[in-house]
Amino acid sequence: MHLLHPYYIIAIIYMLIFSYQEVFHGKVEKKSLWILGVYLMVIAGLRDQVGPDYGSYRGIYVYSDTKLYISIIMKALGMQGPQPMEVEWLYVFINKILLNIFNAPFYILTFVIAILAVYFKVEYTRENTFYPFTFMLFMFIPGFFIGESGQIRQNLASFIAYFGIKYIKERKLIAYLICIYLAAGIHTVCWAFLPMYWLVRIPLNKFVMLSLIITSILLSPFEVYRVFGSWMASIASDSTVALGLNGYMDESVERLNGAIGIPEVMMAILTFFLFAFDEKMKEKFPYYEYHRAYVVIGICFYFIFRNNPIFASRLAGAFIGFAYIIIPNAMYVVSANTKKMIYSFVIALTIFNFVVFSSFRNIVAGRFTWELYQNHILP
Repeated sequence: MHLLHPYYIIAIIYMLIFSYQEVFHGKVEKKSLWILGVYLMVIAGLRDQVGPDYGSYRGIYVYSDTKLYISIIMKALGMQGPQPMEVEWLYVFINKILLNIFNAPFYILTFVIAILAVYFKVEYTRENTFYPFTFMLFMFIPGFFIGESGQIRQNLASFIAYFGIKYIKERKLIAYLICIYLAAGIHTVCWAFLPMYWLVRIPLNKFVMLSLIITSILLSPFEVYRVFGSWMASIASDSTVALGLNGYMDESVERLNGAIGIPEVMMAILTFFLFAFDEKMKEKFPYYEYHRAYVVIGICFYFIFRNNPIFASRLAGAFIGFAYIIIPNAMYVVSANTKKMIYSFVIALTIFNFVVFSSFRNIVAGRFTWELYQNHILP
């Protein structure tokens, strides 16, 4: 077992303290959440040679300078420019601006991306749960290491798309379309969120949800996603980054005991919360039905794409990251004793994720350990 660097331990302890306070002693001040946000921006954004995808993204940074502005603009308008664009236009544009105008070293890019990602993450979390510290603690391992410190493009794009749910609630179509357009300009996978503006309004009951999930499980061996052809391939186009991720995640998703592993267990947990607290959540939690739609689609996508680790992590993973918010939210609608049980479960699962992440080569490959982690400004 390896030990995470103390910077990460400090973040976990901070979240744990305020998580307990918000669950059992009332809402925590917003500034406490933003203190955490700034701290996460620094340890993720100014990391030095940390994260298995670090080299791949540095290569993209250099690659971006080879692209002409006209090629980037034409790609943004959906046209083919004088150069092929293998990486999404907005991400290339951010890279090129930092290089051409500011002559910025690579860690400035990771810092800018971290600032944007954590901002949208905090805003989304603050608006969609009464327990933001609990949700962020629950998602910290492995989410922070895969996202803010790993697949920084998909992570930023996903949180822009998550942020856009406020415009679904307000029924502001143009604002939502702009969010998805910008998110997809960072990572193509976010086009999958486009129909959610309309899909969240479709009524779901337990029979429909169960039917959709069972159908997805039955379809899993048949790899029906292949009918989508080139669009699906484009999601996995940055294979070097995907390989970087798999370099430290493969053991943690290893199938055990007859093809049942941690991802399947997590889908079972999500499904349990979806059905066990559905009625109470509809009664007491604003816009729960919208969140529920993301949960159902995330679970279904996971099983449909289960045989392809890249699709399962990219497309299904984008929705699953959204889906987990119903677990801490369930504490808002239940009795005091049930709230304690759910909170104990969340903490136990957080500890379990910590042990799993630390027990394999995950944190060593990513250089997240106390002896390997380096930061450009922190000692």
